[in-house]
Amino acid sequence: MGKALTRSTVAAAAMLGTVATAGSVASASSIAPDIHHVVVINLENESFNASFGRGSVATYLNSTLVPAGVLITHYFGTAHLSLPNYIAQVSGQAPAPDTQTDCGATFAAMTPGRDTGTLGQVRVKHGCVYPASVPTIAAQLDELSPPDQATHRASWRAYMEDMGVDPVRDGGTACGHPAIGDPNTTNFASTKDGYAARHNGFVWFRSVIDHAAECRANVVGLGRWTKRAGASGNLVDDLASEATTPAFATISPSLCNDGHDETCASPSAAGGTVGGLRAADAWLHRWMPVLLASPAYQAGSMAIVITFDEAEIGGAGSGAACCQEQSGPNVTSAGFGFGPGGGRVGALVLAGTHVPVGTKNTTGHYNHYSLLRTAEDLLGITSGGSDGQGHLGMAGSPGVTSFGADVFPAAP
Repeated sequence: MGKALTRSTVAAAAMLGTVATAGSVASASSIAPDIHHVVVINLENESFNASFGRGSVATYLNSTLVPAGVLITHYFGTAHLSLPNYIAQVSGQAPAPDTQTDCGATFAAMTPGRDTGTLGQVRVKHGCVYPASVPTIAAQLDELSPPDQATHRASWRAYMEDMGVDPVRDGGTACGHPAIGDPNTTNFASTKDGYAARHNGFVWFRSVIDHAAECRANVVGLGRWTKRAGASGNLVDDLASEATTPAFATISPSLCNDGHDETCASPSAAGGTVGGLRAADAWLHRWMPVLLASPAYQAGSMAIVITFDEAEIGGAGSGAACCQEQSGPNVTSAGFGFGPGGGRVGALVLAGTHVPVGTKNTTGHYNHYSLLRTAEDLLGITSGGSDGQGHLGMAGSPGVTSFGADVFPAAP
């Protein structure tokens, strides 16, 4: 297991210019106290049955990865379209009118953006970029383990496939986003670049992007994979040791490789223009061995969650919700006339012997807010938030619980 560091050791590491992970701060949670690293991989637009049901085209996911973890069968998205789901996972903010439409036109600041005082939610009429007063899990982790003053490396990271391949399109080589008020140029893939800002939860918060140096240091490209050399780049470099492995990380494949585009313009892991779930499965086949072979995972200190942002719109149960999900102050229904909820998508949790390997959890009911709450608990965030116990926004609402003993059985 990874050795826990004291706060003084964390401070010393920062002074020496090394990366101190928030996992260095011992978790107060009893659900899995030895897990100090949480990695969330988001794929796109598939229902549970399409992804994990009989006849799924995701053969690597189902034949290799599912037997290595616990499959949560009743795990739900929290909205339609994509963007509010990614926002929910890092901040607990409920959908807003423009985030429901993926902010497809303009990277606009929210107006008026006032805190309602209820579950940390912001009241807004228009816009997509949350005001600086709205925190994410990044701010929570920065408080536990301050970023390195010289390098600005923090204990959290977002790895975005293709970010920076075309810096003009993406808004930079790192922390890729348009300038406030400019058009969002990442909605559609080009022949060489499939980065999508709407699949990157962090860049929609001024509490992240206004700290430009820290954002550039931590919201970065994934790296690249070639048949000859395999995987390389930021993720591979960071996973080389437990010390450099982030405490919290999100990973988003490109618009092709996350399964969003059925016919791909950008390069496909499945080859040619093949997209959809086949491309997502091929991407997992390339990159999951990197995570599973990492020192942190091998030491038993990493949990990996593979899920989907939302179910395909129009499919059976695509508007389903769980966990007493609330609409929030800005909208009374989720996108396309659905109520709260983004449909049943499922989630696979891999954490070595911390989970009942090769099982299906059919009793627990969780959603993206639950995932945020679970990460906060595992990483020792125990104060502040909307409930005073460290849970941001809707993650602190009644009915939302962290993954329980059905996912992480009590340690012997």
